[in-house]
Parts: sequence; structure tokens; C-alpha cells
Amino acid sequence: MPSSLIDVIRQHAPTSTSRTMAPRVEEPYGLLAALARVPDPRDRRGLRYPLASLLAVAVRAVLAGAATFAAITDWADDLDPAASHRLGFTGRVPALSTL
Repeated sequence: MPSSLIDVIRQHAPTSTSRTMAPRVEEPYGLLAALARVPDPRDRRGLRYPLASLLAVAVRAVLAGAATFAAITDWADDLDPAASHRLGFTGRVPALSTL
């Protein structure tokens, strides 16, 4: 078993024919697009937030140094409306119990 998950993640990364090829504009592959591929196990009734958006908040908060659920929520609470919208939220940011 590899000691790093990077090799496992690379197996699922998009491939290109050339390493020097720039990504095509009409086919964006950003964080939200990657996280949108994660299957959502939640019941469709009562869903208020897209799973990709919730995961993106967690990923970005951890990259910014958050180490607890409370820290992730604090990071999300500090988002300005434009950043919140870019992450896929149309209203308010989820509460701690949601994240």
C-alpha cells in the first residue's frame, strides 16, 4: 500500500495527451467540477446546499489552516458574498451542524 494518497488521486485525474497542453477554456476543470463528480448519498428531500459546495468549503478551509469543524465553519462565516457565490451558495453559508 502506498504511503501517499497522491498516487491514488492521480489515477482519477483527467489525462491529456501532452503535458505542455494548456487546458481548453470550453472544458473547465476546477475544484467545484471535480467535487461535483462525488456521488451524493443524501436523501433528496430537504437538501439545501450542493454537496460539491460543502466539500469545496471544507477543502479550502483546511488548505487555509482550519483543523477542526468549528474552524471550518468560522472560515466559511468569514466569506464575502462574492466568494460565497463562487463556491455555489446562493443564500447564506451553512451552519456548523451542516458542515
